[in-house]
Amino acid sequence: MEKNATQPRWERLFEPFTDLFFPRVCTMCGTYIGDSREEVLCARCIRCLPRTEQADLRQNSTETAILGEPTDIVRQAKAMRLEKGAAFLFFEKEHPIQQVIHRMKYEDQPRIGYFLGRQAAMEMLSAGFFEDIDLIIPVPLHPKRLRERGYNQSEYIARGISEVIGVEVDTTHLIRIKNTPKQALQKGDKRQTNVSDAFEVVHPEQLLHRHILVVDDLITTGETMRACLRALKRCRGTYFSVFGLCKAI
Repeated sequence: MEKNATQPRWERLFEPFTDLFFPRVCTMCGTYIGDSREEVLCARCIRCLPRTEQADLRQNSTETAILGEPTDIVRQAKAMRLEKGAAFLFFEKEHPIQQVIHRMKYEDQPRIGYFLGRQAAMEMLSAGFFEDIDLIIPVPLHPKRLRERGYNQSEYIARGISEVIGVEVDTTHLIRIKNTPKQALQKGDKRQTNVSDAFEVVHPEQLLHRHILVVDDLITTGETMRACLRALKRCRGTYFSVFGLCKAI
């Protein structure tokens, strides 16, 4: 990713003018945060982020969402080749974090994802969550939705993590082959059928025996992540860790 690629092209082009007439403010509270190109939240809001503290906590709510809360969670994790999973933040409707995530996904502000991915990695690094990771793969968007939005917010989160831990981000091997309706609009069993077989791995032989960190912006029921892991399991000897920027509660 090129320098300053965390910003949309139009924003980089007009940056000197937007800084003059529209000073940078905190995405969460609106406080002026100066002319820093990297910051999107003020120091106070960074401190107040609803952290999950899951980095070194196994069988947490993120892992159980992905594993489906089976009777034998250890056996199910082994079957899915899941080493560990964690989210950085809790996502709750009506909480200010909802506005931040909405802006990241739908208001052409992907640098929020990059910033929070980097922040998460810096805080979770000491817990050893990223140890032995060989490759980072963000949950992909379908090409049609990617064209409509202009970016994949999960890739920006992955790029932020990558900057801190020094592990490559791959966006070529895992692809989305079904343009499914938004998961947030699905209820009950429709969430599972909505993303079933939605993903495919290209050149699986290139991923053999690698520890892959799969990154998504929001984990709710875990169906999307499970569909990704089912596709990636076709790569012999691979095993996985899962990172969600947010876990819905």
